Amino acid sequence: MKEIKDLPKIDDVVLPKIGSIRAGVYILALLIFAILLVVFLIGFLPGVLNGGKFVNFKSDIANVGVYVDDNYISGVPAQSFIKSGEHEVVFKKASQIISKQTINVSHPVFLTYIFHRYQDVILDYNELTQDKIDKIINFDIQLIIDQSPILEFNSVTNYIPYFSQYAKDAIAFNLDSERIISDLELASSFISNETMLEDAKNTYDILNIEYGSVLKIASKDFSSNTIEIGEAFINKTVNATPSSLKLNNNAIITTIKIDPISFVMGDTTYNSYPSINEVGINVDLKSSVYISKAPISNYLYALFVVANPQWAKSNIASLISKKLVDENYLAGISLSTNYTSLEPIRNISYYAAEAFCSWVSEETSVDVYIPSEIQWSAAALASTNYLEDSYSSSLIATRSYDTQFDLMLGGVWEFTSTPYFPLNRLIENRDIIIKELNENYVFDIVVKGGSLLNSSVNINNVGAMEKSACFEYMGFRIAYNK
Repeated sequence: MKEIKDLPKIDDVVLPKIGSIRAGVYILALLIFAILLVVFLIGFLPGVLNGGKFVNFKSDIANVGVYVDDNYISGVPAQSFIKSGEHEVVFKKASQIISKQTINVSHPVFLTYIFHRYQDVILDYNELTQDKIDKIINFDIQLIIDQSPILEFNSVTNYIPYFSQYAKDAIAFNLDSERIISDLELASSFISNETMLEDAKNTYDILNIEYGSVLKIASKDFSSNTIEIGEAFINKTVNATPSSLKLNNNAIITTIKIDPISFVMGDTTYNSYPSINEVGINVDLKSSVYISKAPISNYLYALFVVANPQWAKSNIASLISKKLVDENYLAGISLSTNYTSLEPIRNISYYAAEAFCSWVSEETSVDVYIPSEIQWSAAALASTNYLEDSYSSSLIATRSYDTQFDLMLGGVWEFTSTPYFPLNRLIENRDIIIKELNENYVFDIVVKGGSLLNSSVNINNVGAMEKSACFEYMGFRIAYNK
């Protein structure tokens, strides 16, 4: 048996006291503090440092943008985290302030990163004036007009259902049926593809109204191309008398007087877009019109720029900022009043052509303007090369603007003052739509005549051009009445 040895004596371990507080007490206190610290750091500190709520912005009106403290957030509906405090919320559409209100966002702090707090802000549009409502509705239709040039939509070019968005606003504003029918007749005249057609039909269904006459025409247009519209182009004898317009500096614009005439404008019988642009329709030139014998020349435009330096090429940045021209304005053109260049002025916009007409009006005390498509077409019937019914490259190459009456010869495409919309030739109320467009909307205009790029251009061909666009082969003539 082993001998039992005495072990050395060891002092008891005694935890030190803090003051009079025993160790077990302050350890428990530290543990509780640590737990509370973790709870604070995780559950409260994020909310304390970044207090706020996720605010949902809602609206019964389509295409509304929301701004918080002058900072753009998004289109509505939208959700955005807004910090605690007082904020100014502004709803806008079509550059119109629809509503301005102050909101208070409270300061929740507990577990905000896990449990989000929400607050709704709903657009109140009950105080909108009729003028603002009209501008908003016009904006909806302008979006339809702007989308019309796109003929096919895909994953790259997405279709936006602007017709349906109009329906949403029409319901929100409680528009009367007469206004809705008028608006949709105008909007439907810009239908240029089947996607737009289906959206328009859906809008009529949403509003629970019968399809309008223009929509019915559009439906037929995209379902068949065998219906004949109008007649073949009819050869007419047009009375044309030489005349002139004298400016203050003794420069002369040679013109031709075209007497009133009824004729068929166009000759295409295919009822499908875009060939419907040239469908033959019966039109009337109701009063005599004077049209410049040739497109406005470099020399005449140089005189205009000298008198109106704001239209000089050196001022292009200002003109672009005002959306009067694009970056191609007067590109490659050297204007000079030292020699008389009869070449057509090119790379100018429709707005520039309008400004030129205003200047000539001041110079001559005659109301000068850009001819309409009907006026241009009537003058084309009087052209010496009309019998060939086309502009061949040989005729263009031998043109002589100073001696021949080769009106509308085709050296450049030419602006008209007629608004372009796809169903122009097929609808009966085109004059009403044109009046409405001129008063309230931005639209493309019809261009005629062809250019040196076109080996053979029929005098019935129709093009379209943005008013601010400048093109190497685009010019214009002037017209006036006495």
